[in-house]
Amino acid sequence: MALCRTLLVLSLSGSAQAACTFGAPVVSALGSYAYAQDWTQTVQLPVQCDAGSEVGAIRLSSPGGVLEAGTGRYQGQLQRGADTLRYVIPGAGQLRVVGTQLTLPVTVPAGQWGAPTGTYAGTLSIEIEF
Repeated sequence: MALCRTLLVLSLSGSAQAACTFGAPVVSALGSYAYAQDWTQTVQLPVQCDAGSEVGAIRLSSPGGVLEAGTGRYQGQLQRGADTLRYVIPGAGQLRVVGTQLTLPVTVPAGQWGAPTGTYAGTLSIEIEF
């Protein structure tokens, strides 16, 4: 009889598992960066969670990137060899999944005159707590 009680306790003390899946990011139509004005792109990440799962904190990270505590914006870098372009994601400290989409407005600020023409790339990791 003691064995039955132990098994019952073990089966009742298990934790429920929540799950979310993520689709491929969708980037708005690409254009070209013009030094005289900001260049903004929208990145949408599809997020689908099981019933009862709720998205909590969202954290961004990238090589050389930082969340600015005073402004709440995330600042990262795009690379082309040794050349860099800065980008910002305003309101990064307050990002939320709305419906089934996480939307990131990514802006490359104007005035980065020293960046040579070419293709720049970078990695942005998105950690979603649920």
